Amino acid sequence: MFEVSKSTRRIQIKQKPEKQEAVMKRILCGSVFLLASLGLAQQQGQPPQASPPYSTPPTFPQEQTPRSQMPPDQEAPPAEQMSSTKVQQQIEQHLNAEPALTNSNVGVKTDDQSVVLTGTVDTPRQHDLALQIARSYAGERRIVDKIKIREHA
Repeated sequence: MFEVSKSTRRIQIKQKPEKQEAVMKRILCGSVFLLASLGLAQQQGQPPQASPPYSTPPTFPQEQTPRSQMPPDQEAPPAEQMSSTKVQQQIEQHLNAEPALTNSNVGVKTDDQSVVLTGTVDTPRQHDLALQIARSYAGERRIVDKIKIREHA
């Protein structure tokens, strides 16, 4: 199958026409695949050509800049604490609005350091729900649980 020419010293491979056609098809397919891959790779590295028909409005008006920006990796300033009266009102309001606590009797007293829950509920689920509501609005205040669960005979 190999033929060496003495004058030019080149090796020529003689194959059957069917094999040559199959080899050429493989080379052509490989070339097309390579070009398509390169084209897609270049498209991914470029920004989109047309902007979307919508845009996010600016957070601040164009003429103004934010008063102060938080430097990265620093804690936020402490949140303002709500007054004890406001916390107590919010907890009482949400306890009274909760349908699962309609047959319960839960009292709330707050000061600057704690929220005290007193009274009775029918089930452990009601007890946990009352505690969860209180925790949601207590902020940094400690929760003091004095709620009793009624025993059913």
